[in-house]
Amino acid sequence: MSQGEHVKKHTLALSLLTILAPPIASADNLSDAFKNGTVSGDLNLFYKGIDNRTTSDSGYGTGFLGLKYETAPLNGLQLGLAFRHGSEIDEDNPGDSDEGVGTLVTEAYISYQGDQFGAKLGRQEIDLEWVADFHEAITVTTSALPNTDLTAGFSRSFAVANEDELNHSFADISDDGAYFLDAKITPMEGLTLNPYYVHEDEIYNGIGLKVEYEHTSGLGITAHYATSDVDVAGENDGNILHLELRGTLGGLALKAGFIDTDKDGGVGHFTDLGENIKPLEEGNQVYVTDAETLYLGAEYTFGSATVGLMVGNTDYAGNADEREIDLTLAYDLSSLADNLSLNMLYANIDANSSSADYEKFTLMLSYGF
Repeated sequence: MSQGEHVKKHTLALSLLTILAPPIASADNLSDAFKNGTVSGDLNLFYKGIDNRTTSDSGYGTGFLGLKYETAPLNGLQLGLAFRHGSEIDEDNPGDSDEGVGTLVTEAYISYQGDQFGAKLGRQEIDLEWVADFHEAITVTTSALPNTDLTAGFSRSFAVANEDELNHSFADISDDGAYFLDAKITPMEGLTLNPYYVHEDEIYNGIGLKVEYEHTSGLGITAHYATSDVDVAGENDGNILHLELRGTLGGLALKAGFIDTDKDGGVGHFTDLGENIKPLEEGNQVYVTDAETLYLGAEYTFGSATVGLMVGNTDYAGNADEREIDLTLAYDLSSLADNLSLNMLYANIDANSSSADYEKFTLMLSYGF
């Protein structure tokens, strides 16, 4: 990174802090902001087991805690701090639980929210197309344009903090981070246009458009296309197309979709900063080169229970394919305690090579507060 680029980024951060700092000068008001802050979190008992066709099976159980504190707004200003922690309860083999054990400070930020403008600086959770999970970033949002929510930002590193993928630290994003711009436009009721741009320095430039329509009858449609210009020597550009049709009938929800990637470059680095297209629990081949995925899904809710079935097949380069079946059960236990739930998942993966076939089972008892 050049000295000029360093200066610009530090100047941007310092300018934001200068704008936000004056309102917290008053000790009395600041004291009230901390006293009236909110604490939220979740406590989980989690189990994961993998039954492999030829290699050794694995399994482990953890206790998982997420905790967040956020001050009450003070002239639009808030401070937030959050962490995720996983502790081993049991494991079948040494090292099985490593992916879900440890502690990570996921959020540590200062934010400002006005009538039509917001900004956040520090570790934060982001949920945009191809920019997801937790990032050390600066983001700016505005709703000043008619029927439009606009988000712009810069991220220098990111991390994942799930029960079965708990990073121990934030990983740098290339040498100079990534910039992103995302717009959500609602020209009419039920219709959302989501154009976006992502730039990972010296890695790729990506642009895309996601169109979603939700009818009052319960019918929904998604059409999403993105293409990337890859700057890495020896690698090809990529693209991805995603189409989905869904609908509801009483307590039954149905969906069917198609995902297609570039025949030479796959998705071309789009997944570097997070993703939210893949509909399958595993979907190991959905984003690889020359992949075509078809999937069907159904969910049915009765009483406090929701059962789900997802079936998918991915054909990819070399006439290979992978089939997957996901069965899920979510049960609301609020009759026993508020915000208590039980979630189970069974996934069966039939890989191109029978030696890579496996079954996955997870069970999580979760309490939110």
